[in-house]
Amino acid sequence: MNIYRFFIFLSLLAAASHISAREWVVATTGSDEAPGTIEAPFATIQKACDEAQAGDTVTIRGGVYTVAEQVKPLNSGAPDAWIVYRSYPGEKVVIDGHRIQQLTDPQGGLIAFSRMTAGVVQIENVSYIKWQDITVSNSYAGGIIVRGGSMHTFDPEKKSPTYKIVLENCTTNRSHNSGIGIWYADSVLVKGCEVIGANDNDYRVRGVQKRSEAPHEAISVCGARWFEICYNHLHNCHKEGIDVKEVSRYGVVHNNLVHDLPRQAYYVDAWFGLLEDIELYENVAYNCVWGFAISVEGKNSELRNIRFHHNLMYNMKGAGVLFGMWGGDLLREDIHIYNNTFYKCGSPNVFSGGVGCINILSQNFKNVYIYRNICDKGWDYNIGFNADLKNLPKELKEKNFVLKENLVEGLKGRPSRVGQFDAFVREYIPEGNKIGVPLYRDELGFDFVPENIPEVETSGTKWKYEPSPWYGAFKPESTYK
Repeated sequence: MNIYRFFIFLSLLAAASHISAREWVVATTGSDEAPGTIEAPFATIQKACDEAQAGDTVTIRGGVYTVAEQVKPLNSGAPDAWIVYRSYPGEKVVIDGHRIQQLTDPQGGLIAFSRMTAGVVQIENVSYIKWQDITVSNSYAGGIIVRGGSMHTFDPEKKSPTYKIVLENCTTNRSHNSGIGIWYADSVLVKGCEVIGANDNDYRVRGVQKRSEAPHEAISVCGARWFEICYNHLHNCHKEGIDVKEVSRYGVVHNNLVHDLPRQAYYVDAWFGLLEDIELYENVAYNCVWGFAISVEGKNSELRNIRFHHNLMYNMKGAGVLFGMWGGDLLREDIHIYNNTFYKCGSPNVFSGGVGCINILSQNFKNVYIYRNICDKGWDYNIGFNADLKNLPKELKEKNFVLKENLVEGLKGRPSRVGQFDAFVREYIPEGNKIGVPLYRDELGFDFVPENIPEVETSGTKWKYEPSPWYGAFKPESTYK
């Protein structure tokens, strides 16, 4: 066979594989002994998972599917032949996991489900898989977990065994662990999903002792690479919202809405090594304790190259931005926070002490750039530091901390209040920032597009703020190096 005929053969083979792709149908009225067609569907989603091959589609008819074991896709798709799991158009599919009480460990023993970082839907060691428009509810562990390994198996030089996974327009409702979790997987997209009631410490397998808190966060991104978390809605959960942590890298978090949480809406936190190259933009949060927090909790860990811009944080009980001191409180560097709007951040009698728009609680940082933000109506301060003000300018210069061209509503002058870690956060707004009260298009209607942002003159140069379309921030005209 000459080379020309060989390529024709490969083309025909690829075409044949697409022709052979089929649709498997599941319905609550079906039977796993049936052929899995629209006329004679399967009864269980797992049966369809067992059968689906590259290029196939699994269509699930509406209804509640109560499962006693995890739902696990077994086969991978291909770059041009994904396996798609979806609800039947116009019908709601709910996978109810309350009957999953325990899992079998590799040694054959039984472990209570609440002790596991596992999900009712477990996507593991597969690739080119898409889940669409499916709800997972009532999990004593996690809702949907995408897993490629752990901190013990992670090799940054190798591709994760779990990659090219899409969760789109899915919902998780009530879980002891994360609603959605990504552990050491590559190229994962979570888009348009809703997470409700995650990290419920009271929702666990009977007999499992209640710990001080439930594990992980509503959406946990742990050691993942090349990920995108976007257009999701998280609310009424019991811990943090979206947390990018451990040794995650090369990811973006954008256009998400997070509200009504008892902790931070967005979090970046290094554990087990280096976390780097994460960008968060055009996100909104309200009615949480903190808006965005940056920490390095894990031992021998480091965090660098974080971009937080064009976000709106408002009506926070605590700070809009927090440099946290939890855990090891190790070095974070190359942090850019710009073009955000912080409105009514802070409230009286918060356990963390004085609170306001920007709270630089930890002093373990270098190469930090905070510029062109709106800081409006912070409670104790608009911008504050846990430091001695007399030495602060010199210390900031030594650490290359740039704080300029921000529009600050005014100086509060409130007495500092002691809080966590016996820290006093003191108000500090250096020269090069603008003091002035912004007016918004509809402040009472929570439309924070600014209408009268004055020019800021620093070092003989005038900077004009230009509002973005809807969230009340503004785009940069230069980048600090």
